[in-house]
Amino acid sequence: MPFIRALATIAFSVSLVLPTQAGAQVSDFPNRKLTFIVGFAPGGGIDTIARVLAQGLTEQFGYQIVIENRPGAASNIAARAVANATPDGYTYLVTGNSLAINQTYYKNPGYTTSELMPVAFVARDSMAIAVRAENPARSLSEFIAAAKTKPISFGFGGSSARIGSEYVFNVLGKLAATGVPFQSGAPALNALLGGHVDAVAGPIPEIAPQVQQGKLRALAVTGPARSRALPDVPTLREAGLPAIEVYGWNGILAPAKAPPEIALKLNAALNAVVATPAVEQRMRTLGYEPFSLPMAETPAFFKESIEAWARMIREAGITPE
Repeated sequence: MPFIRALATIAFSVSLVLPTQAGAQVSDFPNRKLTFIVGFAPGGGIDTIARVLAQGLTEQFGYQIVIENRPGAASNIAARAVANATPDGYTYLVTGNSLAINQTYYKNPGYTTSELMPVAFVARDSMAIAVRAENPARSLSEFIAAAKTKPISFGFGGSSARIGSEYVFNVLGKLAATGVPFQSGAPALNALLGGHVDAVAGPIPEIAPQVQQGKLRALAVTGPARSRALPDVPTLREAGLPAIEVYGWNGILAPAKAPPEIALKLNAALNAVVATPAVEQRMRTLGYEPFSLPMAETPAFFKESIEAWARMIREAGITPE
């Protein structure tokens, strides 16, 4: 009996101490620098978003956010690094919707989503379908109608552009368009401008400047709403295709075993940064729409994104790598 009473006393003591320690851990967070591991090279859209967020968090927390770029395998390398990182709440993955795509696009991405915790989503973006300015098609329906009489090709850089292009042209448009891969969106655009492909589907931040300069014509945007960067360009629904939305996102994830209280605090901090007028304007200048979710809704959003891209991959007949 004394032994049992001793165990009960220890258990009761632990139950009192642990919440206190957890509370202290959260109230003290952060007490040193944080690391954002970005799955793409410096200078791109996701890297720029990471730096915008880092600046806002540094101003809020008073501690530096270190940006560490680990490009490769469409962010799989960075995701694996974060999945294996010490789960102390100080290391995060900053990536895009390629993370959702990779769960179907790759047979073995090198990690599982159960090893990662979605902490926040901060922006959404969609693709634009564009042709050269001299193309006679004034709308997506006209372009698809013309493509039924002669073969067309489209250029793409990256998995999301490939999937989006094949889904729009070959599944929704019922074409047999040929995809031409490029290392990134820039050479795909150059191929379109040079007349080597007939169309591209790529991120709005890459296409909008060429449209504004009169070199390209955007026929549709793939997201749920028109883009502020291309306000006169219709959505796929408005262009007459079945109601489907193809959009990307920017998100922050932690190792799955990171303290949930810290993740909740960072979610609130990131949502506050995104809501500031300066950050909103900066994101829209880059072609992104500010977006945020409470921590409780991030797992479902991530799961739905994985499922949506998986469905498009299957319907487009794309074989996993």
